[in-house]
Amino acid sequence: MSNTTHVLNDTISLLKAGESFYRKAADNVDDHALKKLFSEHAAIRNAAVTEMSQKVERSDEDPSGASWTEQARQGYANAESMFNGTDALIEYLEEHEDRTLEQIREALKGVEDREAVKILTRHLAIFQQTHDRMKAVKDTHNS
Repeated sequence: MSNTTHVLNDTISLLKAGESFYRKAADNVDDHALKKLFSEHAAIRNAAVTEMSQKVERSDEDPSGASWTEQARQGYANAESMFNGTDALIEYLEEHEDRTLEQIREALKGVEDREAVKILTRHLAIFQQTHDRMKAVKDTHNS
């Protein structure tokens, strides 16, 4: 497996887990604005996963599924959000946004393939926006 594939697969894993959690979050909140935001963030992750997976497949390699670490975090957050409500859910999602930005920045350091760099750079800008939106939601709910 090439380094580009490894880096993209790590990013795909994180994004798949985030997409799943955002979809579950959208299904479990009553607030229409949050439901819409969570659905949009899930769709953004799905589009990034699709594009990165296609890049991996063009290299005749297989895109990965969600990592065990991210699945464990997601399971914990699912349980925590059931007991602590919307604020805990928002807190987890904002932390996921932090991890997403960190993952993409690290991925950019480890990739030399020009197409992969372009894909990651484009998505870094997109995920900076989703991060900023979730941070604003978190700040609003915590004040």
